[in-house]
Amino acid sequence: MNRSVFILMVSVALVGSNGLLLSPVLTDIAQGFGESAGVTGRALAAYSAGTAVTALWLGRSLDGFGLSRALALAMLLVGLAQFGSGFATGWVTLALMQGLAGAGAGVALPAVYGITAMISPKGQEARYMSRVIFGWSVAMVAAVPLGAFLAQLVGWRLMLEIVGGVALLAAGLNWLLLPSSGKAEARVRMGRFRPLFLKGGLVQYGITLFFMMAFYGTYAYLGDHTRAAFGVSAGAAGLNALLYGLGFGLAVFGAALVDRIGRVRALPVALVLTSTLLASLWLAGSFPLFLVMIFVWGFINHFILNMIVVGLNALAPQNRGAVMGLYSSVTYAAATLGILLMGGVYEAFGFVAVALLAGAFNVAAMVLALRK
Repeated sequence: MNRSVFILMVSVALVGSNGLLLSPVLTDIAQGFGESAGVTGRALAAYSAGTAVTALWLGRSLDGFGLSRALALAMLLVGLAQFGSGFATGWVTLALMQGLAGAGAGVALPAVYGITAMISPKGQEARYMSRVIFGWSVAMVAAVPLGAFLAQLVGWRLMLEIVGGVALLAAGLNWLLLPSSGKAEARVRMGRFRPLFLKGGLVQYGITLFFMMAFYGTYAYLGDHTRAAFGVSAGAAGLNALLYGLGFGLAVFGAALVDRIGRVRALPVALVLTSTLLASLWLAGSFPLFLVMIFVWGFINHFILNMIVVGLNALAPQNRGAVMGLYSSVTYAAATLGILLMGGVYEAFGFVAVALLAGAFNVAAMVLALRK
């Protein structure tokens, strides 16, 4: 793995972990602010909202600015915002800081993928991209559990300040060590919302919306439920991310199965499986069994995410930037909606209602997937 690929992978891991770090410590943050977990969870929604807005409105304009420069500045914003989150005086301040961090993430991710395509040798594009995307697994398996462990040792505030400092270091490395991407030549660009109106576009983005609402809405309150139901610490609650990430990562060895079955047939089946699992999460009577279910959830979700991205890329092979920019925006808009909606449901009816509603969202995605 060359230097540039490693730096890009670390950037993805940092961006991925920043969006998930608060879940295991949501209970501690809520207690510190004298608020409920549902109210404090709005900070998670703010991060997703910031990412959705910048991914949609700035993602397709990065070439003219310079991808490497954009990535460095985006990571600078992420680092400053996460560092500032450690000094939040209430959930409103925390939400503001998280919204700024999300805005940086919405620029960083498209920039990372663009730089990866630029530095990949001809014929090795997929291999290089897979190494960079591995950063998502690093975030789930290592960064989030480590963040939860740090929060247990030194408190959530210092944990966020440390994470912010690491992001600032990554910004400096990006600025100094990544090759200059220059500026792209002017070209005709697809409209921001045009992918919705391509053949199959509404269906594909609808599946994305329901699937992501189910995932982020459930994950946001997974840590609080784990600690309340099983009486474990923040560090132990971080095992949710570890087991999910392990399942997600190990599923890569079964990717060929989707090619044999076919995406059209495999996607509805996978969505039915994950909806059944989510609706059953609250039935887990022990923490080890709960972790096994989380592992299986990550394993299945790997295939679903893979099939969603493959389907979207097929919509307009010559305009994948616009297609994936809208995909990122829909993903984080769904995360915002899911977290806010599930927060109200969680406060009013508990985790059982969250699990059942998440299962229903995936059933809705399955119905859309059955449309050809």
